[in-house]
Amino acid sequence: MSKPFFFIFFILSFSFLFSTVARSTEKDTLSISLVQKANVKKLEDREVVYERYTIKKGDHIWKLLRQRGLLQRPDFHELLSSIKSMNKPLTNLDLIHPGQTILIPVNIKPTKKSKDKKDHLNKLMADSSLLKDIHFEVYRVKQGDNLTIIAKDRYNVPGKFFYSGYLNLVQKFNPSLTNPNLIYPDQVIRLPVYTPQMVRMPIKSYEKGPASLSGIDQEKGYFLKSDSLRDKLKDIFQLMGEDWIDVGEYFIPLKSGGQINLKADSFPILNMSRGMRLIIDIKNELSKDVVTLVESEWEGYKIIHLTDKDTIFTSIDRILEACEFHKILRPGEELEIRDDDILISVSGDWVIVPGEEGKDVSEEIRVLAILNSESERTLDVVRTYLQKFGVKIIDYPYFSDKEGIKAGSCADEKIVAQENIDFPLPSLLLKIAGQPFSTKTKIPIYQGEGAGLNITAEADLFFNRNKRDCVIDILGLSSPIKSLLEKHQFLVLSIKGEDELFNTVERILSFLDIPFQSSLHNFFGSARDELKNIKFTIQGISFKDHKGKDIFATDKSLPEEACFLLNQKGYTILDLRQFEE
Repeated sequence: MSKPFFFIFFILSFSFLFSTVARSTEKDTLSISLVQKANVKKLEDREVVYERYTIKKGDHIWKLLRQRGLLQRPDFHELLSSIKSMNKPLTNLDLIHPGQTILIPVNIKPTKKSKDKKDHLNKLMADSSLLKDIHFEVYRVKQGDNLTIIAKDRYNVPGKFFYSGYLNLVQKFNPSLTNPNLIYPDQVIRLPVYTPQMVRMPIKSYEKGPASLSGIDQEKGYFLKSDSLRDKLKDIFQLMGEDWIDVGEYFIPLKSGGQINLKADSFPILNMSRGMRLIIDIKNELSKDVVTLVESEWEGYKIIHLTDKDTIFTSIDRILEACEFHKILRPGEELEIRDDDILISVSGDWVIVPGEEGKDVSEEIRVLAILNSESERTLDVVRTYLQKFGVKIIDYPYFSDKEGIKAGSCADEKIVAQENIDFPLPSLLLKIAGQPFSTKTKIPIYQGEGAGLNITAEADLFFNRNKRDCVIDILGLSSPIKSLLEKHQFLVLSIKGEDELFNTVERILSFLDIPFQSSLHNFFGSARDELKNIKFTIQGISFKDHKGKDIFATDKSLPEEACFLLNQKGYTILDLRQFEE
């Protein structure tokens, strides 16, 4: 065979192979090297095509999966489960080291046996009326969560059943959850409570439990206020990102042997992110002996007794005090945050500071406020703004962030000076005041009876206000000319040599007889009482334009969120920095 013919044959063969792979479905598409043979491993009810890979310096699992286009796969969680099954020594996916060899699954094919196991669940899914018999709970997603972790840690759902049935149930309970692989912190989802019987039959409703949950108003996007103290506490601590368990049984092993068995619907368990486990004795039923036994046997366990006389405020006080936070601030006590030119004073019913500043930077500061009405909720822009400083605002009942911060919204509510005009700041203030004026106007000051003597002056800005001729002198008239103008009943304001923009604005507003306030201004993040509100203190000058609209002039640098907050308060912003030379 000649060399040219061999080369053409090789090219045609390669093209055929490439086009065949490209026509395969998205799920079955493989990234397989032409010089490597695909490896297949059988794992119970599925066959896994995998690649053997040696870790290099700088590698990590998520980088390797991203490079192979696996992170967006619809069966991503099953791929993740296969990685763990195929790499038994790999106990922690985040701990891999150079030189280590691992198996990376690139495709999964279910066997006929696994498909048969789905028949019962598919029939269950086909009849949506059966969902009413399945016990579920409302869960708020925390940072780092995914459905695999939640299902395993919360209900110990077996891996096989998770992919063959449980994931379908989650999607049935959450129609808006289009991609179960994409959940985000603070998202609220409904989770079916797994029991081994779920595989064979619909779960019957319990006498107590989720039937009494407050739930969520899908139209308005907030938690409905619960009637019972227990449900209020559950809603609030879930909003705080803590783990509240009130379903099933809870076992506390004793070091000396035996165990304590608690029914979670009678004694809810609050697993705090700081490692503290609190048993909430809702009806004050646990004796002192039981309390001593639990708290002495296990460090980190505490029992919180509540009675019929306890309110939501006293109950939360007791629970928070038991958590040993660094600091808890009550109404009237403020946490101060400085953002360049803005002082933020944060208060609420409780401000929870987990640790000393600089030591526990990974933990959020949480501000909790109990609302009497929707009008008291924290503005969404304030909630978003404070997240930058590690502060989470929790309003109960919780109102969702539906407004958002629209791009360009702040700039739309700013006053911008016209380009290429003389004396931009004084001219703009006259325009805001609705005052007609002329620039560089020749004014006759004195005219003799004959042609002997005429005196004129050029006014930088000239206008008539309240039947008086007025001049704003910017470039600097001579003292004799100013004296002549005043002698002939002109009102003259000279701002020649005035370097401070604030002083310039104040003097012009005074000259125009426009009332203003020049001081530190306080803007609040909600309509709540000031003792449990969020206050922003900003230096500026506030006044009204000729149409009665509020203007806030400042030479301070305002971040987008602060600017948007002032807009929501009805202020149009005049940024004085645009006039700096």
